[in-house]
Amino acid sequence: MRLFFIFMCVSVGLIQASNSYAQNAILDINVKNQTVENVLKQIENQSEFTFFYNTKQIDIDRKVSISAFQKDIFAVLAEIFLGTDVAYSVLDKSIILSSKQNTILLSDGLGIKQDGGKTVSGQIKDIQGEPLIGVSISVKGTTIGTLSDIDGKFSLKTKEGQTIVISLVGYASKEIVIGSQSTIDIVLEERNIALDAVVVTALGIKRSEKALSYNAQEVGAGDLTTVKDANLMNSLVGKVAGVNINSSSTGIGGATKVVIRGSKSIERDNNVLYVIDGIPMTNFTKGSITEGEGIYSLQPAGGEGISDINPDDIESMTVLTGPAAAALYGSSAANGAIVITTKKGQVGKAKVVVSNQTTFMSPFVMPEFQNRYGNAPGTYQSWGDRLAIPSSYDPKDFFNTGSNVQNSVSLSVGNEKNQTYASAGSTNADGIMPNNEYTRYNFSFRNTTSFLNDKMMLDFSANYILQKNQNMTAQGQYFNPLVAVYTYPRGEDFERVRMYEEYNSGREIYTQRWQWGDEGLTLQNPYWTAYRNIFSTKRNRYMMNASLKYDVFDWMNVAGRIKIDNTQSTEEKKLYASTMTLLAGKNGSYFRNNMHEKQTYADIMVNINKYFGSDYSLSANVGASLYNLNYDENGLNGNLYDMPNFFALRNINRADPKTKVLEDGWQQQTQAIFANVELGWKSMLYLTLTGRNDWDSALALMPDKSFFYPSVGLSGVISEMVKLPSFINYMKVRGSYASVGNSIPRNLSIHHYPFDEGTNSWATNTYMPLGYLYPERTKSWEAGLNVKFWKNKFDLNVTLYKSNTYDQTVTVPISASSGYSSIIAQTGNIQNKGLEASLNFYEKWNNFSWSSGFTISANRNKIIDLGKYTNENGVVTELDQIKKTQIGSSLLMLTTGGTLGDLWTTTEIKKDENGNIWVDPITGGISSEDKLQKVGSVLPKWNMGFRNSFAWKDLNFEFVIAARLGGKVVSYTQAVLDAYGVSEVSAVARDNGGIPVNNGFVDAETWYKTVGGTGGIYSHYIYNATNVRLQEASIGYTFPAKWFNNKIKMSASLVGRNLLMIYNKAPFDPESTASTSNYYQGLDYMMSPSLRSYGFNVKFEF
Repeated sequence: MRLFFIFMCVSVGLIQASNSYAQNAILDINVKNQTVENVLKQIENQSEFTFFYNTKQIDIDRKVSISAFQKDIFAVLAEIFLGTDVAYSVLDKSIILSSKQNTILLSDGLGIKQDGGKTVSGQIKDIQGEPLIGVSISVKGTTIGTLSDIDGKFSLKTKEGQTIVISLVGYASKEIVIGSQSTIDIVLEERNIALDAVVVTALGIKRSEKALSYNAQEVGAGDLTTVKDANLMNSLVGKVAGVNINSSSTGIGGATKVVIRGSKSIERDNNVLYVIDGIPMTNFTKGSITEGEGIYSLQPAGGEGISDINPDDIESMTVLTGPAAAALYGSSAANGAIVITTKKGQVGKAKVVVSNQTTFMSPFVMPEFQNRYGNAPGTYQSWGDRLAIPSSYDPKDFFNTGSNVQNSVSLSVGNEKNQTYASAGSTNADGIMPNNEYTRYNFSFRNTTSFLNDKMMLDFSANYILQKNQNMTAQGQYFNPLVAVYTYPRGEDFERVRMYEEYNSGREIYTQRWQWGDEGLTLQNPYWTAYRNIFSTKRNRYMMNASLKYDVFDWMNVAGRIKIDNTQSTEEKKLYASTMTLLAGKNGSYFRNNMHEKQTYADIMVNINKYFGSDYSLSANVGASLYNLNYDENGLNGNLYDMPNFFALRNINRADPKTKVLEDGWQQQTQAIFANVELGWKSMLYLTLTGRNDWDSALALMPDKSFFYPSVGLSGVISEMVKLPSFINYMKVRGSYASVGNSIPRNLSIHHYPFDEGTNSWATNTYMPLGYLYPERTKSWEAGLNVKFWKNKFDLNVTLYKSNTYDQTVTVPISASSGYSSIIAQTGNIQNKGLEASLNFYEKWNNFSWSSGFTISANRNKIIDLGKYTNENGVVTELDQIKKTQIGSSLLMLTTGGTLGDLWTTTEIKKDENGNIWVDPITGGISSEDKLQKVGSVLPKWNMGFRNSFAWKDLNFEFVIAARLGGKVVSYTQAVLDAYGVSEVSAVARDNGGIPVNNGFVDAETWYKTVGGTGGIYSHYIYNATNVRLQEASIGYTFPAKWFNNKIKMSASLVGRNLLMIYNKAPFDPESTASTSNYYQGLDYMMSPSLRSYGFNVKFEF
């Protein structure tokens, strides 16, 4: 009766329109030995279709096994009814199943069997001879029709003289007049493919890709898990255009600096915004190196918020590179966003996935050392005579073979009403530095339930992360074993150093064993530094997320979400007795700090998706949100009292003036309303408007307490509007404009008197606040082109963009007589403009397939104007330069016309009046002179990536080549190695009799002790940052399921990262960074080497 009822309700002419919709319904079905009825219900649950059939014709109790991932509905139906006489027709959002012997005639009757006529059968293929599934074959002028099956075959009852129409989206339709033939073989040519993929965008809103007016690049789960990294962001290198990624020099699990389309802010954060399941996440990175600490920088405390995420829990990732794409996030959107969607349970049989990746690590890029010249007796520096037998000492021997074992297990199970996903993961790593450890345990749970006749859906998830890291050394002199390892005298036996402590009977404790002094480099025994100067961080983090959605109408729903993200962290520093007195007291030193970070987010949205006739569509989202951040910390740092090496707060000497009490805390809240409206016309032209208004607590005392961020975009599918050359299958143009920004720093709207830990007192001189403060404002536009051509084998995406950031909030020093130390100024104009492009290719030949992708991006950063400010005397003053990080004679300094990464030096080798190097006629030495000069920018000019994936049957091979072109870096490490005579270039100079200068030679030691060292002439240590590397590679095999009685799917692969540096002139890895702050990239001072990793990956699916 259900079949007869639907026939009475439909009208003529719906079949063709419906087929287009059905071909875009993508399903995931994985069932074994289930009835046809249950499988059809799963399809109904995953799509908007309803099935109608006569149980006398369709055997719904027949059991089938289906394994289909991301397949269209026609492919799934063809697999279900393979070998049967079932035909199916699509009417609007209904699918009618019937026997092929009873072709349905909707215009003339209700399921009445046709009499007379003839049966025409055949097969439909593409021009390559591959069968086409789901092709619509209909009799012109009637509603009689059918679809081709999994083999492209069809059967249709018609009459001579009638015309059948053969059509499939993306192919040129054909019309054939039926004659006397009963068999017809048909070949369809590709014409155009409508891009109807769904992309997860801002606030978790799903949108059709062809409607997007900005660049959104999708990254699949496989891109993150083929070669895993403890910080999943490192897996994006070379895979996304417009994204610059610098990995942490701290090693496994360290924070990663991710910048999209260039740095925009002088003093505010330039790192990307992370969004998890539609909700923004503040990426806390407590403990990172701050500007101005120079060569004495301490190592950071470890990772960041995003590094806590288990890559195996990620379903997909979308990179929104433009401000227009993320404008709905308001003041957090200026730097772009990375939107992460996590996995949830699937309908069907329970699925268990178990995986292991084990990798081993070694140093990737290191300076070149010499071992043929030793040290003079009683001296530390290696400026002695040539050794009769070269030293066997190699600094690489200090490093361990690191290991990283990542295990993961997940369960996915569900039915039509309830789906559940649960997982557990572990990362256990030992770094290449002795006593460097990193562990992380992830537990996640997600449940999705629908009720009230599927009108309401509840989605709940919970995550718990336990993480610990120890001795994650970044760079610097203090507490860095590499300083001693790199400079150790080549004439001495390093094996003696391995015994790093000895028993002191007088003190009844073990003390440091080190025969050398600090040598001006704060030297200690490197093994003592590793095992007796211990830095550790423990983090407990839990996240809970709940969303509730109610379908008011089939075209409108109301959704509310809330998320709580809490992190409790404890930092500790234990310095054992006999550590250098500059760094610790006689009995040792202890530091303990407790931190609590809490993020709370809530929003409510009304979502509308409605069609008006066949030409117009409306997609709208209107809502409000609340985002609250809390942070507090308290700790104590001081020398131990009377019990050596007893690390407890009660043993800290409170009377010692060096003892510091740490106490800090703040709260920030942002309230917002927002709207997103998308108007569509004939599925080919889309206009998008967004607006958001923020009320930020940082502006609570300002006259203007809120700010508005709008964006507008237009997208047009040209291939749907006009006829293009046959080799172009799809073309879309797009453009957008947005105005977004960064809020001002906290507490700037009031007088703020911070506590000075160095003096244990409150600061009396602080900044002079302005009466009016505004958020930084980034105004940007972009234009792009998307083209698919040559039978959709190639996919080209090109974007041009330009942005200008105004109202930069900067701190300018002023005279202390004013009663303030500095004044807050809002000024400046930072411009970024550039290009993002990607070209993808895919082709399959029988059992062999090849997928390739090339990305390229260029960004030109420029300080258009540093602007003006009104000083403490009310005088308008030009801001001509801003000095940032300075180490020795080099610094990062901002000037009008320059970039946010300009590298300057302040000294040069002294020259005479003829421009020749001045040589002292008496000593034969050289000297330096003051000279301020710009030597380049640390920012890259181009970034490129080249990906390839080859598959033959069950064997696959993938690799990624990443390249960075342009930019400059400086190595203070090389300067110190030269001054201490342990570098290869210092040995070559001695081999050659000195350094050629003018028409003679300058002694190598004299030369390098002048230009090198911590106070050297760093203009001689500037290097081109261009580098090309084999970023990652894998070769794997998927074992036949029949080996495991079709119950287990197993795959195994060999994997590697940073396998080969193809080109690099710098003595360190230019892509490593010691800090995620704005002005520390490209600066190397005894930085830990980047890592080369290699190992294996095994995965089981049950």
